[in-house]
Amino acid sequence: MAESTPARERTRREIVQQAMTLFASNGYNATSLQDIATAAGCSKATVLYHFNGKAAVLAAVLSPSQQALKEVVSQAEQLPPERSQELAIVRFVELAVEMRGLIAVLQDVLTVIDTMPEFDELVADGIKLTELMAGQGADRLELDIAKFAVNGLLGECRHPGERNDAELRDLCETALRRLLKPAHPSSGS
Repeated sequence: MAESTPARERTRREIVQQAMTLFASNGYNATSLQDIATAAGCSKATVLYHFNGKAAVLAAVLSPSQQALKEVVSQAEQLPPERSQELAIVRFVELAVEMRGLIAVLQDVLTVIDTMPEFDELVADGIKLTELMAGQGADRLELDIAKFAVNGLLGECRHPGERNDAELRDLCETALRRLLKPAHPSSGS
């Protein structure tokens, strides 16, 4: 392993870090590529050298959360229904609290995210996690309740100054457990 990171990789990381800060404080729509370039200490052309547009920068910002979500879904899908639902709820809460700064960024683009191909996997994994939290065999109403709960709790996570992490974690877990019916093992086992 090299002792120092190549300049290009350092520049790319700086662009992503500055974009995350700007997106979180100003919102995705109110942040331009020039804003990101200025904050990162480079030119807009340099940002475009590393990323093919603002959506690609956002994809890089959200990449760690997308990977974490993918891992949760993969783990939950390998468990029996009652354990799968429990893992999905617990890990969703952990991710929502841990990545609460990114949630505001994500919600800023939620209405158009399905038009951005960079986020197809993130959207699919988010839908799958919601289904896992609703429980195996969930009917349409249970799925809608799970979506409602997820959206409401993500909205609550947008406001970092209102609750500390422990309070937010407690609120999210309590709300999900009260709204979602526990999954039951199939009677054939």
